[in-house]
Amino acid sequence: MADLKKLIVQENKKVLSKSNPEERFWKKFKFAAAIKEFGAVTHLSFSHEAPFYYTVTSGTKVNVYSVKTNAVQQSISRFKKTAFSGCIRRDGKLVVAGSEDNCVQVFEVGTRSILRQLTGHVRPCHVTKFDQDNTHILSAADDKTLRCWDLPTGEEILCMKGHDDYIRSAATVSMCPDIWFSGSYDHTVKMWDKRSGECTLTLDHGSPVESIVVLPSGGIAISCGSNKIKVWDVHRSGTQLTTLSNHQKTITCLALDFSNTRLLSSSLDHQVKMYDLSTYKVTHSIKYSAPVLAVGTTANNSHLIAGCNDGIVHIREHPSPAPVPTKRPLSAVQPGTGAYFARGKNLLPAKTDAVSGKATKRKKLSQYDLHLKRFQYREAFDHVMSSRHSPDIVVSVVLELFRRDAVKRVLSGRDEETLQPVLTFLVNHVTNPRHCSVLCDLAHILADLYSPVLGMSPAIDKLFEKLNKRLKFELKVQERYMKLQGAMQCFFTATGLS
Repeated sequence: MADLKKLIVQENKKVLSKSNPEERFWKKFKFAAAIKEFGAVTHLSFSHEAPFYYTVTSGTKVNVYSVKTNAVQQSISRFKKTAFSGCIRRDGKLVVAGSEDNCVQVFEVGTRSILRQLTGHVRPCHVTKFDQDNTHILSAADDKTLRCWDLPTGEEILCMKGHDDYIRSAATVSMCPDIWFSGSYDHTVKMWDKRSGECTLTLDHGSPVESIVVLPSGGIAISCGSNKIKVWDVHRSGTQLTTLSNHQKTITCLALDFSNTRLLSSSLDHQVKMYDLSTYKVTHSIKYSAPVLAVGTTANNSHLIAGCNDGIVHIREHPSPAPVPTKRPLSAVQPGTGAYFARGKNLLPAKTDAVSGKATKRKKLSQYDLHLKRFQYREAFDHVMSSRHSPDIVVSVVLELFRRDAVKRVLSGRDEETLQPVLTFLVNHVTNPRHCSVLCDLAHILADLYSPVLGMSPAIDKLFEKLNKRLKFELKVQERYMKLQGAMQCFFTATGLS
């Protein structure tokens, strides 16, 4: 015999918050540490290989942090003046940084020794990056030039000119190593071809460009300046796809997460906002205690790092970061070994699989479900009325009794003691818009059944009077609402707002 299907309670969902998977993902980042640096944190850079170091540029130092300990692993302080844009190579072995003394320096992480000193800029160098091949370095400075350096020889290969003001941001493209992007205070974003040294595309942002990022394919470039973020389609001659203006003050930094599906932006309004790149909508935001100058995530999104103007590095950890793909594929299990015969032992069946030989647990039925299963309609109704069940459950049971055409049998033949709970429930909930359609029908049946005996019980008469007053008051309120709605409709029609 098949099990009885449990009664479906007609629940009314309450919209408390518009939470979504993206917001829940970012909310899982919990506070791990807040480390004080000696100056404002101006730049963050992340390696993509174990042990996943990241660099923090602050004052005259570039500190290398460890993901495991959330502490400084190495401190590079061999700068005479302020350091800028300390960038760690993808393998985490080298660091390149510019400085206020116009020099670009390359350091080894393990020994902190200076490997290269690249001179050629005549103004402070604010941008340094490793190219995708790890053998070339990109630098940009206040002398309005973009330069390419050969790391093995330390020689300048290329000098690109075209901007009319300071260059404060640059980006390389993963899939196109010969393409570079630069953003300048002359309000433009330029795309450069490293092979020819010429500018191939110019985009007008409309305000000084503080930061730019490019998706790995190279087809989408994103720039920020003032309080606006602009998205450009490079393949369509720099067509502007959309403009985002969710910050109140100047946006200082843009960054992509490990999966390249989310965009992060930091601003002087103390906010860090996260965007879904499929919809370009804000999915979450975090407020900090000071203006945020740099933001980013480590490999596999295990840590969210934000650097503030007051020198604080805020570190947040995710409890279950995404796995990082390994370089070498996992080797197959060798036949004849113990692992070969034990394979599949921990494999769980899918939802669509038919599992045999496993006893299914019987569903535990509630008391009113048991009464309905035994066709004890009066007992089921009295149970939900006498116990402290929610109105949703009571109305669901009444609705089931209506389906089974058993309401009159349940309500008829009641004495004063068993009729009072029913009338009390109606007085309290008959005007609830969620349940009024069912409870009004129940009240009509009660009135038809017990109107001939009114006056025989003072308690029952009093409850019927309360029910009558409650319904009359509700009708007056609805009449006023209808008049107000009609007046508003006339007003909207006259003003052309409808």
